[in-house]
Amino acid sequence: MLFNGAQIHLLVNHLPVIGFLGMVLALAVAIKVQSVEVKRFILLATILVGASAMAPYWTGEFAEKNIEHLSGVSKSLIHDHEELAETATIFSVITAIAAAVAFFFQRRRSQTMRISIPIVLALSLVTAGLMSAAAHEGGKIRHPEINPAVGISDSASNGTSKTQE
Repeated sequence: MLFNGAQIHLLVNHLPVIGFLGMVLALAVAIKVQSVEVKRFILLATILVGASAMAPYWTGEFAEKNIEHLSGVSKSLIHDHEELAETATIFSVITAIAAAVAFFFQRRRSQTMRISIPIVLALSLVTAGLMSAAAHEGGKIRHPEINPAVGISDSASNGTSKTQE
């Protein structure tokens, strides 16, 4: 079975959203632990999670093409999601770059880690918030439990109620 653009987008968009929430927790732990290896591992994980945001960004247009013609789909909701997702992706890449700088340029001195990890943590907090907001806006496009207007327009268009399903 081949996946369409919307399915692929939905498949890949969860990693950066959930990943950044996890990275916030991991980076908070990294501030407290003494192990340079643990700190470096968490920075490497942050780089990977940050880079993972490119996949939903690249698949977004394909998802839009699959759903924009469906009844009840609002182009303004798609646009709002797109704009917020673009900002979240930019912050994700910035956070990944900051983590990469901390990972590659530290010289196993705790001084460097004491400065860089809180910076990466702050960026991850902002990115996690933006990723969560972008995911919420994306959910409004087709999820009546998030956006009741979706259920109303779908019900009106096909004569059924969401509660009957």
